[in-house]
Amino acid sequence: MNAYSNVKVFNFDLPPYPREGIFHLDMSEFCQVNRFLRWQAGRYAQICQLDEIKTLPELKKFQKALRAKIWEKAGVRYDGKLPLDVQKFGTIKKDGYTITKLIYQSRPGIYVTGLLYVPEGKGPFPAVLQMHGHNPEGKFGENPQRMSLALVREGYVCLTVDAFGTYERAHDCYVKQGHGGFLGASLFCIGESLLGAQIVDNMRGVDLLLSLKCVIRDKIGATGASGGGNQTMWLSAMDERITAAMPIVSVGSFASYVYGLNCICELLPDGLTFTEESGILALIAPRALRIGNAQYDCNHDFSVSEMLKTYHPVEKIYWNLGCPEKIAYSVADRIHGLTDRQRQAVLGHFAQFLKGEGNGNARPEPEGIDPLPEEELYLFPDTSKRPDKVRTIQAHCRLTGEKLRKEYLARKTIQRKEALAGLEKLLRLRKLPEETVLHKYAEVKGVTRYALEAGDHLIPFLLKKGTVPGKFRILTHTEGKAFLTDEAIAEAAKDGSTLLLPDLYGTGETAQPNHTICLHHQFYRQLLWIGRSLVGEWVYDLLALVRMLKKEFKAKDIELTGHLETGAAAVFANALCADVRKVETVDSPASLLFDMRTVDFTGKSPFVKFLPGLIYSLVLAIPGFLKWGDISLAAALGKGEVVRTRPRTWDGTLCTKKEASSAAKEVEEVRKKLL
Repeated sequence: MNAYSNVKVFNFDLPPYPREGIFHLDMSEFCQVNRFLRWQAGRYAQICQLDEIKTLPELKKFQKALRAKIWEKAGVRYDGKLPLDVQKFGTIKKDGYTITKLIYQSRPGIYVTGLLYVPEGKGPFPAVLQMHGHNPEGKFGENPQRMSLALVREGYVCLTVDAFGTYERAHDCYVKQGHGGFLGASLFCIGESLLGAQIVDNMRGVDLLLSLKCVIRDKIGATGASGGGNQTMWLSAMDERITAAMPIVSVGSFASYVYGLNCICELLPDGLTFTEESGILALIAPRALRIGNAQYDCNHDFSVSEMLKTYHPVEKIYWNLGCPEKIAYSVADRIHGLTDRQRQAVLGHFAQFLKGEGNGNARPEPEGIDPLPEEELYLFPDTSKRPDKVRTIQAHCRLTGEKLRKEYLARKTIQRKEALAGLEKLLRLRKLPEETVLHKYAEVKGVTRYALEAGDHLIPFLLKKGTVPGKFRILTHTEGKAFLTDEAIAEAAKDGSTLLLPDLYGTGETAQPNHTICLHHQFYRQLLWIGRSLVGEWVYDLLALVRMLKKEFKAKDIELTGHLETGAAAVFANALCADVRKVETVDSPASLLFDMRTVDFTGKSPFVKFLPGLIYSLVLAIPGFLKWGDISLAAALGKGEVVRTRPRTWDGTLCTKKEASSAAKEVEEVRKKLL
C-alpha cells in the first residue's frame, strides 16, 4: 500500500549509476529536456509575426518598439556625443592605399582597436565597416585581411575593428583568448551583454567613418562573417546609417540557436520571448540587405533551410514596400567562413548599393590582396605599452562590479519586499504548480529512488533514511548527485538527517551529453533565450523539493547543503522560502564580483574549452545581479542560517580568513538595513 499521498510506485530494476554506491533512473523517456527546449523555442518563434507590416509607417512603428526592447535587454547604451578621442599608432603606406593603426572611444573608458584602410585619391569614397568572426587573431586573420584589402583596392574606405575580448583587446595582448563562454557571460552580472557591447563598439565605428572628410556620408556598408556576420546584422538593425549590409554565414533562426551551438556574443537575454531573427532583419528594411550562406556549413544553425525561415517573412516586407530589389540572398558552394565566393558577393552587393554599379552579381576580387604579416599591423609591438584605456572584459567587469557593489553597500535601507521581488525577476523564477507527483522506484542497498514531477520536468533524486525522525537535508552538486563524494555524503549524514540527493535541472541524469565550450554552456544560453535561467531552474527545483518534503514526508527540519554553484542556488532558495532552517554552502562564491586571480584564458582554439584554475561554470552569470545587490543580500533575506564552508571568489580562489570574515560580517550589516 502506498504510504504517501499522490505517489506513483514503480517496482522494476534499474541499472546502477557508474559510480559505486549511487543509483540512477533512466529518465530518457520522462524528461527529454532538450526536446522540451526545442518545442518551447518553436512555440516562442511564432510570436514574431511580420505579415501585418504593409506600409512604411507600420514598419517604423514596429522598428521603434523592437529597438527599445533590444536596448533594454542588451544592457548598454550608445552615446553619439561622447568624444571619439581617436589616437593613431602609425600609418603604413602601400601601393594605392594606406593603413592607419588607431583606437577610438566607444563608451567612457572603453576603447576599440582598429585598422583604417584608405584608397589613394581625393575621394570622397563610400565606406565599409568590417567585423571579424571567431578567428582568435581578430582583425589580423587571413580572411578579414583579404576582405579589407579587396575593399580598399575597389575604392572603399574600410574600417576593420576588434571585438571586445579579442587579441589586441584580450587580457594578454596578442594571446588567442576566447570570449564565447565564461568570459563573455561575465558581463551579464554587471547588467551588460557582449552582444550589446559589440553593437555600441560598431556604432561608434560608424561615427568614426562619418567623421572623415574622405567618406560619403550616405554610403556606408557593413559586413562580416560568422560572429562578424552576427555583428553585421545587429549593427545594421540598430543603426539606420548603414546603407547596405551583408551578413555572411551567420543568419539562421533564433529557435535553431536554442538547440544549436553558439557564442555568448550571439545571445540576447529573453530574445525569443519577444522576437525572432526575422524581426531583427526587419529592422534593416527597407535598406539594402544581402544574406550570404554556405552550402556546406558545419553549423546547422546557419544552414540554408534555417536562413530561409528567417528570410522569407522579411522579403515580404520589401515586396509590400515596393523595393524587392533591395533584398537578396546567395549560397556559396563553400564551407563556413569568409571564403572567396563570399568576398566576391560582398563586392557585387556594395558596388550596386554604395557605388550604383552593376546589378548586385558577384564581382571578381582585385589582385594584391595577400595578407600582410600581422606583426607589421600591430598597434602595440611592445605589449607593455598598450594603454589602460584599451580595457579588457576582465578589467571592465572588475571595475564596474566594484562600483556597483560600492553603491549597493552604501544604501542606508533596503526594502525586503522589493529585494525579494527583484531576486525572483533576476532568476526568471517560475511559480510552482499547484500539484506535483512523486514517482517512487525500487529500493537498492538502502537507497530509495524517486522522481518528482514538477510542472514541465522531472527531478530525479535518491533518498537515504537517517536516524532522526523529521530531519532532512538536501545535498546538491553542480554536476549532479554522482559527483558527490562518499566523504561529503557521510559528513552530511552525521547529524542523523535523511539525505535527499537530487539531480537539479540540466545536471546528472537530466544533463545534455555535450559540454562543448564549457560546463552548462548549452543549458545556460538555451534557457536565457526563452526567458528562463539555469540557476532559476535550480532554485525552482529546490523549492519544489522542500515543499514535497513538507507534504509527503512531514518534514519538520530541512537543511540545504550546496556544493559549488548550487550553494548560491541554495542561498537564493532560502531567501524565497521560510521552510528552510539552515543552508550550508561548500566551495561556493561569497560574492559574484568578478575576480580572476588564477584563471588563464589562453588557448589554441577560439573557443577555449578549459580554463586552468577555474572551477565554476557560467551558471551564476545572472543578468543584472550586481545591480540588485550580491550574495550577501540574498543570505540576509533568508530566514534560515547560512554557513559557509571554504568560501571562494568568483573564479574559485579560496578566500583568505580575512576575506571570509569580511563576507560574513557583510551579511550581518546588510541584514540590519532590511525593512
